[in-house]
Amino acid sequence: TSGRNYSSPRIIFLNDGRCRLYCYERGLGIISAVSDDGLVFHREPGLRIAEDGTYDSHVAFAPDILRVENAGYVMYYAGYSAANRSYILRAESVDGLIWRKQNEPVISPEPGAWDAAKCSEVCVFRLPERPGKTPRFGMVYEACDGTAENERGGWRIASAVTESEDC
Repeated sequence: TSGRNYSSPRIIFLNDGRCRLYCYERGLGIISAVSDDGLVFHREPGLRIAEDGTYDSHVAFAPDILRVENAGYVMYYAGYSAANRSYILRAESVDGLIWRKQNEPVISPEPGAWDAAKCSEVCVFRLPERPGKTPRFGMVYEACDGTAENERGGWRIASAVTESEDC
């Protein structure tokens, strides 16, 4: 659409054969659109994640969405509270349209660490099964150490693992 900026697209497949695109619209947050064929998308009314929380007041973008069997959806996304501070945030939805944000970040900048300034652009995935063990999920994300001017610094890929079935 003319005059608008979009980025960070992600696709999920719906039970009815359609697909839903989630993406960031600059100045708004995370929006969605649906498609019957995966080629032409129609924007859905409303906003999935607004830039209105403590940790995402500056920007809410780069979603990664997981379907959870018999439970709906889980979204991880990057939330910026300021241009130099970002977090990995989590939201849940029954239908993929109305999302409830978790109050606290899943991952926050950690002083002196690779992610001392920013934790952003996340990807969550199920790890290979281990006999007799609880399923685990892994997460990789962009991490900025904030060591350069304006807390820019070096960027790396960081990771985290859960020992829980709850992604």
